[in-house]
Amino acid sequence: MNRIVLIGNGFDLAHDLKTSYADFIYWYWKQRIRSLYEETSNVSKDPLCRLTKLQDGPWNVFVFSNACYLKNSDGKDIYEYLRNNPKDFKIECTLFFERILKSIETKGWVDIENEYYSLLILSYDHDNNNYLNLNNQLEYLREKLVAYLKLEGSKIVKTNDSINDKIYRPIFKREIALTNELHSVNKIYEETLPSSIMLLSFNYTNTPKHYTSVNSTINYIHEDIYTPENVIFGYGDELDTAYQKLRDLNINETLRHIKSIRYLESDNYRKMLEFIESAPFQVCIMGHSCGNSDRTLLNTLFEHKNCVSIKPYYYKKVDGTDNYLELIQNISRNFTDMKLMRDRVVNKTYCEPLT
Repeated sequence: MNRIVLIGNGFDLAHDLKTSYADFIYWYWKQRIRSLYEETSNVSKDPLCRLTKLQDGPWNVFVFSNACYLKNSDGKDIYEYLRNNPKDFKIECTLFFERILKSIETKGWVDIENEYYSLLILSYDHDNNNYLNLNNQLEYLREKLVAYLKLEGSKIVKTNDSINDKIYRPIFKREIALTNELHSVNKIYEETLPSSIMLLSFNYTNTPKHYTSVNSTINYIHEDIYTPENVIFGYGDELDTAYQKLRDLNINETLRHIKSIRYLESDNYRKMLEFIESAPFQVCIMGHSCGNSDRTLLNTLFEHKNCVSIKPYYYKKVDGTDNYLELIQNISRNFTDMKLMRDRVVNKTYCEPLT
């Protein structure tokens, strides 16, 4: 009996790393303004937005004059300052970046990959340039994200203190029940420690490397920050009815960042398949939202004949509430057989918070 652990961004957050997309976007604003030290005009452009200083003088004069404020302010404050002074500054964003900022403003978080896919299917267009521009924006964000995660990921150093025992024990020391009703008093069951463990990381940081044993392997299914040219950043939902329409457009740009296609550029996906084919396995979910952006891969795992159970480790909030129900709702969307879903997902009584 094996165990496969799905590692998502919540895993990094549990180690006090600021790796949310919202944190990344605020970092982008901080870096964007810093880059204006060398801007001798009143207009600055990148693939995401155009910044115009409406009053006299170039951007570099403004940055030097406000160096102290900019140094001591975070990216959120800087963005709000620019946005709240429309007589002095003009911000013109692409539709993609505008949707990202709007999501952070209204919800406090954003799923960049989902926003990308939503625009990809918003209008089925035969103009290749529209898809090319959208893909270029996503690739620019990927480049910036890798740079940010290299800085943030470097904050955790492999020591005994960096290993969270509340995470380590469920991965390596918790037994697997051979029935789906874990700890049921009405059924006879046998428990066993996993023979082999795969840490299937959907993150790009090296945090999983702090959790290793002789019977474990780490699979960076989307590659990592140390191979930035190979990082997979996009969408993966072949079950969506809109996906077939994208394929039928016969425009390669529409499929450039579809994860299930990009998986063929390495052997990581094949290694995962070999692992789940080798023996029965339990899925443990640690910090992964199980959203639709990974739906193709998750459906392969969750409905596989060797999958015996799916145990989510949920997030407990400061106010005492948790996201167990939301997580189960997301998990359900990765199934085509709802009876199978109810049979395999461990109910909340036998689940626990990630930390």
